[in-house]
Amino acid sequence: MGLSKFKNRFTRRHRGVACLEIGIAAFLMIVLATFGLDLSLIIFGMDLNDSACRDAARAAAQQNTQAKALQAAQSQMSVHVTDGYWISKPILKSTSAPDFVYSDFLGHPPANVSPYVTVTTLVSIRCPAPILFFGASFIKSGVIQFARRYTFPIVKQKFYD
Repeated sequence: MGLSKFKNRFTRRHRGVACLEIGIAAFLMIVLATFGLDLSLIIFGMDLNDSACRDAARAAAQQNTQAKALQAAQSQMSVHVTDGYWISKPILKSTSAPDFVYSDFLGHPPANVSPYVTVTTLVSIRCPAPILFFGASFIKSGVIQFARRYTFPIVKQKFYD
């Protein structure tokens, strides 16, 4: 008879533990889902910035003057569109050196050096949930900015004698 009393007490304790386990698992699933959402936005934004910068540098490298190269890079930026809130539209970081460099050496490149163009783009990503780790915040004000730089050789160049 003493054994059945012990068995009933043990069974009742398991029911309360199951509710506690479900509560903890639900909380962890919410935390992991928001972390996954943040990471998905960051990865998508970085990939978009990478392809936009590569396309802009490639378009600029196919021009034969600096003005045309800048215009081609800016027009290539308009092709890559986003929602504008979570991930901003990629932009040229600036139109001056070192962010935009068109170096054709005035048609007289030195030996073993090829003319090149360098383009730097910038994108801002807004994270819906803050990323906190033991009180340390990895995202200030909820917005992360990523920059990407590509250098391509100039394809169409005028050589002067």
